[in-house]
Amino acid sequence: MTQRRDELHAELAELDDVIAALAPGSPVRLRQEAKRDRVRAALAALTGDPPPAPVPPPASVDQSRQAGGLSLGAANTIQGGVTTGDVIAGDKHAQQIGTVHTEGTAFVATQQTIVCFYGPHPPGDAQALLTDYLVYVANECSTMRLQRIAGQRQTGREQPAVPELRLQAVYTSLTTDGPPVVRLRTTATVGRVRQLIERLEQTPRSPEAVAPERVIAVGITGLDGRMDAALGAERRGRAGLDVAGGLDLPATTVVDVTLTRAELALEALARQRRLVLLGEPGSGKSTVLRYLAALLAQRACGVRPRLAGWADDATPVPILVPLAQVAEHLAHASTPDAALWQTLGAILDAQGLRAGLRDALSEALRRDGVILLCDGLDELSAEGGTASPRSLVAQAVQRLGMRTQARIVVTSRVLPYQSATTWQLPAAEGWQVRTISPLAFGQVQTFVQAWFRALTALDPDLTVAAAAQTAATLLDHLAARPALAPLVRSPLLLTMLTLLHDHDQVPDDEVELYEQCVLLLLDRWEPVRQPGLKRPGLLERLGQPPGLTLARLRDPLHQLAYEAHREGRGDEGRGIISDDLLHGRLVKFFDRLGVAEPLATYKTFKAVLAEEAGLLVARGDDAFAFPHLSFQEYLAACYLADQEAMRDLAYAVWQSEDRERWRTVLVLLAGRLAAQGKAPKDGFLWLKQLWATSRGGQVKPDAQRHQDTRMAVLTYQGMGGRVAFAASYHLDLDDDIERPLRQAMVALLNAPAATVPPRDRLIIGRVLGELGDPRFPVTLAAWQASLAHLAQRTTVLTAHGEHYWRFVPGGRYQIGGWDDGAAVAHELAPFWIARYPVTVAQYEAFVAEGYGDAAERWWTPEGWQWKQRNNEQQPWRWDDPDYNGANQPVSGVTWYEATAFCAWLSERLADVLPNGFTLRLPTEAMWEVAAACAGPAERRRYPWGDTAPTPEQAVYDVWQRNAPAPVGLCPAGAAACGALDMVGNVWEWARSSYRAYPDEAAQEVKDFTLYDGDVPLRGSSYYGDSTYVRCGARYGYHPASAGDLRGFRVVAAPLVRMDAWMGHPDLLM
Repeated sequence: MTQRRDELHAELAELDDVIAALAPGSPVRLRQEAKRDRVRAALAALTGDPPPAPVPPPASVDQSRQAGGLSLGAANTIQGGVTTGDVIAGDKHAQQIGTVHTEGTAFVATQQTIVCFYGPHPPGDAQALLTDYLVYVANECSTMRLQRIAGQRQTGREQPAVPELRLQAVYTSLTTDGPPVVRLRTTATVGRVRQLIERLEQTPRSPEAVAPERVIAVGITGLDGRMDAALGAERRGRAGLDVAGGLDLPATTVVDVTLTRAELALEALARQRRLVLLGEPGSGKSTVLRYLAALLAQRACGVRPRLAGWADDATPVPILVPLAQVAEHLAHASTPDAALWQTLGAILDAQGLRAGLRDALSEALRRDGVILLCDGLDELSAEGGTASPRSLVAQAVQRLGMRTQARIVVTSRVLPYQSATTWQLPAAEGWQVRTISPLAFGQVQTFVQAWFRALTALDPDLTVAAAAQTAATLLDHLAARPALAPLVRSPLLLTMLTLLHDHDQVPDDEVELYEQCVLLLLDRWEPVRQPGLKRPGLLERLGQPPGLTLARLRDPLHQLAYEAHREGRGDEGRGIISDDLLHGRLVKFFDRLGVAEPLATYKTFKAVLAEEAGLLVARGDDAFAFPHLSFQEYLAACYLADQEAMRDLAYAVWQSEDRERWRTVLVLLAGRLAAQGKAPKDGFLWLKQLWATSRGGQVKPDAQRHQDTRMAVLTYQGMGGRVAFAASYHLDLDDDIERPLRQAMVALLNAPAATVPPRDRLIIGRVLGELGDPRFPVTLAAWQASLAHLAQRTTVLTAHGEHYWRFVPGGRYQIGGWDDGAAVAHELAPFWIARYPVTVAQYEAFVAEGYGDAAERWWTPEGWQWKQRNNEQQPWRWDDPDYNGANQPVSGVTWYEATAFCAWLSERLADVLPNGFTLRLPTEAMWEVAAACAGPAERRRYPWGDTAPTPEQAVYDVWQRNAPAPVGLCPAGAAACGALDMVGNVWEWARSSYRAYPDEAAQEVKDFTLYDGDVPLRGSSYYGDSTYVRCGARYGYHPASAGDLRGFRVVAAPLVRMDAWMGHPDLLM
């Protein structure tokens, strides 16, 4: 019942938002209001309460300064400028609550919260205990993690004088890769939708322009109900239907329209009772949990902040559980379950003062009275496999979920969670997985503006106008420097950039950003000089020891960070640094420098680090940690970079079972080496060690060699690529670096058993494209050489080998009948199919030749008319850097362009093609046989067999791509003939009739008229889910459609008719 109630509340909130965006009195709004009334009635029936009185309709708002709204037809009107993310009626919670105090009765646990936690018969001290705990949570979780470096002004005693920024004042909604939130479904003509898209271009509602709550993404369903990949306008250069070729459809064509936006992280936590929330380092996983805990604590005490996706009466008591604390209890508890229980009890019963809460926890868990916010699974050690702390703690959480009704959220970094199944929580028990998406620029704008706006309430000298101007200056700076784009997509790094902005020290790369932030932390305590007032600097306070510099002062911190990361058992994976260890390291350091009073100097430096700079954070009375795991990782990388045994130390951790915990450290190590000018020597030797096939005279095992190649590519990229070595006179870029690295990457991408996460496969593919991908022909000479297999009549069906043209034997094959209907047998002649879809590099020469006035002979008649009428000069998105990587499949190509390329290429290679052969698009029958068949007697559901797809086998939605990936990143997904990417990455055009399938699937169609939606596409794309990544996936569209999901591949096939081949098979053998 609780889950159904929450679903109805969430649906009601969505309906309120949609209704607010629609024109008053329009039929579509009236339908939505009627639906809202039905939902309210269902909710009232569920709760036993009388239905609420109808709410007066929100006022129509036109924020575009244009009268009236945008009509999608007689029954479909959307007000111009009003976004579906705004609630026009009702107040919004300011969400800038300061420190909570318990004086008076304004902030006390409500009766609903007490009953929810304790049951119907709570003890007499229930309210006092819960209130004390909830006040603690609200205050603790509202504190900014980097609060100590937020202030500009200091007192004469060097203590931060500016009050701390509260998390709720600057929190910006994060989004996930979950199913989009549907705001509205309706129907409209193509003409009306064009107007909507034009309005959205004038008043942007894309993720790059507005906060995620305000985004409008337009999806369309094409003719006869076939889905044209409902992509939002925000993911396209030109919005909406233009991508799908819809602008070529008649204006009166009726299509289904869906308005959506991305799922918010808070909505995911509300909708899923068992959730694994993944994210990259610094992506905001912990911040989401802290923000939710703070607001739920406030709700439980009668404050009603708005929480996206959460029912108004949802008040589970939040328990924020650092899983590292559970791991610490493993050594002393009888079982992992007991360790988890001890941790929960310790969190509730602080210093024995709230024993009543601990004692009531079992009942609260059974009655859905709490939500467990379990943070940092990835930071637990993976040493020991199924007996590792990570596995044991994950299994304990899993068992607790099976025994209770409590909501549970577990956070982890992406790669460590995906690296083994032993700590993954099972979907069969209701566990869902969401990944936090990188920040779009609309979120960046929202955060920066909120940050400086919040400072106006804390700094009496900062006016609202000055804060707005400062924010605008920083945003202009970020927009003007493309090199910063990857940095601002991380909430942590964006926060650092915001802090550095005041110092005019905004760097262009991640390593330099961390370096500037460390310097900022060390220097932050030092106040702005005031006229006539001189205050000592850090080195002065330490007594100006001879030879001591700020850089030298960091050496012991680097070592502490390395050791802390090696242990990794503290809060969120931050190693705990004991006071004894800190004392021993620093006193010894100052003693070696010849400081007169090393103990006193240590105490001063410790006070600066922990109390003023914030580079260390107290974790109890006698322990410390770094303020964020990313700082620990960067400083550990600094330590490695300065060691003579750097390569041995780095390789040891990379070989360990904990390699994923060290991945970020080693990537930062590469950047640190480049920043220190060590790339040409130490960096080069590290690269050689990684890409080498042997070590110490022993051949590396395949698994380790694959992982070493992976790290070699990450290191090369982390050092800045060829730029890091360009100034070296001792290295030949091609012979010494790029050629061996290229060979190692090709070997990795030809190894089906290599286990490399999608994110790193993508990096490997990109770097290979930049260095020159040799796996496919590009030049005329390479094309001619590739046809040697055909000239020699190579007729071996095999998934092995690196040759480009893959043989498919002739015979009688069953076509169709995948989902419904009967399959039809077709006789096919032998043919060869390209190993990959046609790439950007391969298509480039055709762009130079194939769109000019002399190119008509390569185009079909209908295609030439289309090209001339629209003055087409290149594929759609050709100039977009997200789509024009050399080894990405060319996408945005129409069927007309694909067939013209085949004719052009066939003409260029006519002299070397076997007699009677041509290059063209495959028919559906040819494509299906190449994808699914291991000869006429064996047909597979997937190219690789009958097991469900995984990210190692195909590029689909779990890769979280907004553009095609480089070709051939999934060798484990090879078809029986050896072709790759037959499913996923891009849909592929075919040259037969979509409607006549399967009966005429082997019959080639020479041309299609412009509006004929009879052209088949096969194989799905990077945007499709796992249900489409199969050999039977297909849909049809018109030949001028140029969506960014569409590509093609070429076959070498006989020109002779089928009946001629049947009578004379020797023509081909």
